[in-house]
Amino acid sequence: MGGLETFYISRYPITNIQYQTFIDDGGYKNERWWQDLKKREAEESQWRHSNRPKTNVAWYEAVAFCRWLSVQLGDEIQLLTEQQWEKAARGSDGRHYPWGEVYQTGYANVDEKENKDGPWYLKETTAVGLYPHGNSPRGIADMAGNVWEWCLNKHDTPEVATADTSRDFRVLRGGSWLLGPEHARASCRRRNYPDARYYHWGFRVCCVLPSSGH
Repeated sequence: MGGLETFYISRYPITNIQYQTFIDDGGYKNERWWQDLKKREAEESQWRHSNRPKTNVAWYEAVAFCRWLSVQLGDEIQLLTEQQWEKAARGSDGRHYPWGEVYQTGYANVDEKENKDGPWYLKETTAVGLYPHGNSPRGIADMAGNVWEWCLNKHDTPEVATADTSRDFRVLRGGSWLLGPEHARASCRRRNYPDARYYHWGFRVCCVLPSSGH
C-alpha cells in the first residue's frame, strides 16, 4: 500500500443529516455539482435517523456530494480510492479486519447468525461509531459492516479513479449489516453500476493533502 499521498479520512460514513444538508442547499438543483454525472431524484434512506449512515445513494450522488462539500470547506474532498480505503482499514500490518486477523463477535454490525459466527444480527443499519472496539488502527469507525462504501475507482481498472457518465462498474468495500463477517474483510471487493442504489450501501469521504514543496 506504499506510495500513497497523505490524506485525511472521515471517521464515520456520511450520515443522513450530513447528506440532508447537501439536499437543503439545493444540491440536486445546482448543475455545478453534476457535470459529467447522471442525476436522479434524491431517495430517502431506508432508516432515516439523523446519525445513521446515508443509504440508498448511488455513486454519482456521492461524487456530487463531494464536489459540493469541497466548495463548502475550501479543500478537495473526494471518495476514497480502494488503495486509500485499504490503507485506512488494514493499517501498516495488512490485517484482515480493522481490529486484527480474525473476526470477533460483536465488533461490527454484520449478520453473525447465518454461519454461526456469533449471536448477533440486527437486520438494519446502526448509528455510526456504535462499535468503537471495531475501529481501525487509526481510530476510523465502521470500516467493517454497517454499510458498503463506494470507492472512487472503476472495478475492472482500479487505476482509473475519475468521475464520468460511463456505467462502468465502481467498487464498494467494507461489508454491511446484511451479510456475514467474510464480506466485511478489508480485502473483500464488490462491484455495481454507478447509478444503482441499495439500502445497505453508503459512502465516506477523504481529503487529499497537497505534496509539500510543490
